[in-house]
Amino acid sequence: MSKKKSRNRLRELRDRSRLTLQEVSTLTGFNVSSVSRHESGDRALSEEAILKYASLYKVHTYELFDLDIGEEEEDNDGE
Repeated sequence: MSKKKSRNRLRELRDRSRLTLQEVSTLTGFNVSSVSRHESGDRALSEEAILKYASLYKVHTYELFDLDIGEEEEDNDGE
């Protein structure tokens, strides 16, 4: 069975942009606590949040997530 795991890349993108939590808060309109919780995954990202972060970091929305899609197990029993 394949398993799908996703992790957001918000912290990585913020670090790359050399922005502080306070600066991201100001630019997105989210409070600092929300930005921190978005980054840690403790708070789900709404559609609005995804669009705001993608715009801020100038990336496609899918680039906000690191998708690790498990490979389907192959049947290697010699058949």
